[in-house]
Amino acid sequence: MMHRFTFALACCLSAALTAPALAQTVAAPDPGVRTFRVDDSGTVVLDPFLEMQWQPSGPAGASNIVSASTRVSVQLNLATWVGQVGRIYMTLPRSSGPTVRASWRTGGGLLAGSLISGERALVYSGPIGSPILRDIIDLRLEVDSARLAGPESLSFGFEIELAP
Repeated sequence: MMHRFTFALACCLSAALTAPALAQTVAAPDPGVRTFRVDDSGTVVLDPFLEMQWQPSGPAGASNIVSASTRVSVQLNLATWVGQVGRIYMTLPRSSGPTVRASWRTGGGLLAGSLISGERALVYSGPIGSPILRDIIDLRLEVDSARLAGPESLSFGFEIELAP
């Protein structure tokens, strides 16, 4: 199941937030590696309708970047892969809308990091010891307002890679 974040443009100033970029961004799966979609149907987006806010101007002048943040309770069903070693990636498919940068901090079960729409980022690597992996992530989205024509939906997801 993919979760949608609908966001709309608003005219307010927002303080810049930074998140540590610890997750590895990878564009595509390695050849020869088995990749499977992870059931994230237990994941809950606490505020799925986000109001974008203008980023403060920098020394070069006005900013076209708008951003919004939300909290997500991630629950990944890994029962099929318990006892195996895998790499789990967060995905954000490219859409017909503007390019989106997502960054996040976690509670520690997953890696913090960032990605750009069309990419995927490593959020876990190691043995799968439990059928359910849970974490809370604080997600921040940024987009160029000049390319934002109207409300947009984002479809984040997760995939797991297992070595042959």
